[in-house]
Amino acid sequence: MPQSRHLAAALIALPLFSAAAAAAAEPAPAARAYHNPLSVRLASGEPAQNCADPAVLRDPRARRPTWYLYCTSDPVSKREREKDASGKDGGWNFRMIPIYRSTDLVHWDFVADAFSDRPAGLAAPTSGLWAPEPEYLNGRYYLYFTVTDVVDEHSPEKGCGSDSAIGVATSESPAGPWRASTTPVVMPRRAKAGCAFHWTFDPKVIETDGGRKYLYYGSYGGGIFVTRLSDDGLRAIGAATLVGAPGRYEGAEVKFHDGWWYLFASATDCCNGPLTGYAVYAGRARGPEGPFLDRLGNDMAQGRAGGTPVLAQNGNRWIGVGHNTVFTDAGGQWWTIYHGIDAAEPFFSAKDKLTRRLALLDRIDWVGGWPVAGGGRAPTDQAMAAPVVVDGARVKPHPLAVAAAPRARELWRDDFRGSALDRRWAWLRPRAKGEWSLGGQGLLLATQDADLYVDRNTASVLQAALPAGDYRVEAEIVLDAPDDCCATAVQAGFVVMRDDDNYVKLVEMAREGLRQVEFGKELAPVEQYYPRYGNTVVGTPGRRTWLRLDVHRGRGRERGVERYTAYSSQDGRTWVGGGTWLHSLGPGARLGLVAMGGAGRQARFLRVAVSALSP
Repeated sequence: MPQSRHLAAALIALPLFSAAAAAAAEPAPAARAYHNPLSVRLASGEPAQNCADPAVLRDPRARRPTWYLYCTSDPVSKREREKDASGKDGGWNFRMIPIYRSTDLVHWDFVADAFSDRPAGLAAPTSGLWAPEPEYLNGRYYLYFTVTDVVDEHSPEKGCGSDSAIGVATSESPAGPWRASTTPVVMPRRAKAGCAFHWTFDPKVIETDGGRKYLYYGSYGGGIFVTRLSDDGLRAIGAATLVGAPGRYEGAEVKFHDGWWYLFASATDCCNGPLTGYAVYAGRARGPEGPFLDRLGNDMAQGRAGGTPVLAQNGNRWIGVGHNTVFTDAGGQWWTIYHGIDAAEPFFSAKDKLTRRLALLDRIDWVGGWPVAGGGRAPTDQAMAAPVVVDGARVKPHPLAVAAAPRARELWRDDFRGSALDRRWAWLRPRAKGEWSLGGQGLLLATQDADLYVDRNTASVLQAALPAGDYRVEAEIVLDAPDDCCATAVQAGFVVMRDDDNYVKLVEMAREGLRQVEFGKELAPVEQYYPRYGNTVVGTPGRRTWLRLDVHRGRGRERGVERYTAYSSQDGRTWVGGGTWLHSLGPGARLGLVAMGGAGRQARFLRVAVSALSP
């Protein structure tokens, strides 16, 4: 996706590998290890600084197991700059889909750029070439890619810069040279009149055992679709089927395993520097056209979008992990390569909004029919056993690192059934009379045309003190809004805040037909050109939604930093974990209840509880 944009301990309760299964595995070859990020090097030996939207192809013609890695068009070195006609600095050099080669899946060496320039007759002069998808079909190599702006010849509206399409090139080698077709595989698709187009991004191609080919494409603008692909692999045919909800998913990756087709897709902003909350979710279906349902039966294509978490930031150095590729090593073990952001060096250039996205690798194990990355620890930041590169060799599965859940001792709860608010509550920017009430339905708050977002700090917040030490906040809420709501991001839930510009937020949100649980972070002040707000998402909201936030205060060298991990539930019993934000809100942070983002709706808080946590 473009430069403009420890799973939690039990994302869903997962069984450990059985002792019998571990004992039955064949002995591992000599131990080798790797540590994220992967070693990706340019011809000069200099490390490549970007490998966004990575895709991997094992070369079927190579005698020795050999893999190729393809990355989105991006600057890859801070020292590579273009020159204008007079020799002056012309800005960043965007390589046109750099390609790297490896024989161990850990060390990658630069081979070539797929293109020296944008393919003539297909891509406009300023078009991006994103999200490469390499495939070996019909005895030759195909490279599918996003063209963010096609030439006017292929556009239903001339002069537009957003008429994206899917392109393809072919070659006799995975390293090229590539010959691009001048006709898109998928043409630009209108969203409405004028230069408003659906996002025809992120191609993914599969071929079934019966020889049928399918193409997945799409992104937030319009959703992810699947359609048949012609036998020659050069054009989409037939009707398209929605498999990923608009506004929720992009970066489709589809794999077949043990009788199921699995759709991996990424959510939220890929490219928001240190506040990137990108994450990967999965669903499965019996057929390649879906519907893809998550572990709890929620459809990834619906407004209340499903998705079982696979990769989410866990509080280590890696944030914004996503847009993954999934493949097997020479021994048949599954792996995923994805891009992630080092929180200590998040930008290639903050001024130019170029987020630095590195290639990360983690093992995939299938537990109870669902993918688990890095033994439950992904994104990993420690030495891990490396892939197998000898055909037929096998390794033992490493056990899942499912930590024991912390013990919670309830300190207080409020179901708001009294005639007046408990004395623990106080308003920040009090509500007008008639905008809230108490009673048998709990605390009713009318949603406000107000917000807590960067410099718009107008929302009323009902606040209460929080305990010292580690703690948990839970809320049971109902956001009364139709499924096709809303033009603005109407939301209800809670914040933990030091002030209006420093908080974490966990809310159910409704916007333009999409319903999800958003987990956000805002901070100020920030460095010049840095963002102030970022978000990730948690589980699927129900007609009634339970929200949970576990807060662990830093100790020792981490003193002054808190770890905030979010969960949500549709029934109050089965919890789905989201990512983790680190923040420094301090001991004076307060809990706040909010209902904001747009007027005319209503939120009901049926219960709020605060508990102390202990190991």
